[in-house]
Amino acid sequence: MGIWDGIGYMAGATISAVSDIKNGREAIERYKTGKTAEQKLIIDYFTSGLAGCFSGGKIFSGMKMTDYEQKVSKRLGALNLKKRAIEQIGLDESEINEISPIALGGYVWDDFNERDLDDVVLVRTENNHAVSSRFSVTWIFFSQTQMYCYEYIFDMISDRIWERTMDFFYQDITCFILNKNLVQRVTDKGSKGCLSNKSNRESSSYYVDRLEIVVPGGSYSFSMRNNAKLAESLHAAKAMVRERKYMH
Repeated sequence: MGIWDGIGYMAGATISAVSDIKNGREAIERYKTGKTAEQKLIIDYFTSGLAGCFSGGKIFSGMKMTDYEQKVSKRLGALNLKKRAIEQIGLDESEINEISPIALGGYVWDDFNERDLDDVVLVRTENNHAVSSRFSVTWIFFSQTQMYCYEYIFDMISDRIWERTMDFFYQDITCFILNKNLVQRVTDKGSKGCLSNKSNRESSSYYVDRLEIVVPGGSYSFSMRNNAKLAESLHAAKAMVRERKYMH
C-alpha cells in the first residue's frame, strides 16, 4: 500500500509513479523535501495518523479541517482573481457585463498527470465532508456575442498553478450541465494492530459538484460548490445563452 492509498486517494486512480513507495514516516518525509514550512504542515494534515508499525511511529497534525479551509480562503483572498481574469481576457470590464459575472470555486479531485509523483492530489474526508490539496476558481463573463471563462488552479502542497482562458460564441454553446456526483470512499489505514491481520478501514461519502459547458466536438468542466445564489446566477446565464443563440 502506498502512502496515498492511506490518506484516502480517489478510488479507481492508478498511480504507477508512487506504487513502489512504502507506507511510513520516511516516505512522507522524503516527499516533503524542498517544500515550504506551510506546505509541510499541510502535507502532515493530509497524512496525519499514518505510518506503518515499524516506521518510527505515526504522523500527527494539530490542524483541523476548518484550519485548512481558512488557509485556502486566505490564499484566495490574496489573489484578486477577478481583476486577473479581466486582464487575461483582454477586454474592458464594460464590454463583458451584459449580465453579472459568475464566480465558481471548488476543490479539484483529479490529477492532471497521474504518473507524476509531484502532481498527485491529496484528499481528506471528515464526517462526509471532503477537502483536497488543490483548489480551482473560475470567472465567467458575458459580452453581447460571447461568453468568456478564466480558470485559475492552485496547489496547497507545491508552488504549482494552472491557468486557462476560453471564449465561446453563444451560438456554439450546446448546453450547460450541472453534475452532482456522490463519491464513496473506503480508506485503508492498515491493520488494526502490528500483529493483527484485520484491516482497519473507514468508509465515507461526499458530493462533488461540477459545471460542464458542452460545445460541438467537446466539453469543458469546472469545479464548483453549488448553492442557491449560484444556481440563480447559472439560471440567468442559461436564459441569456438561449436568447442570444437564436438571435438573427
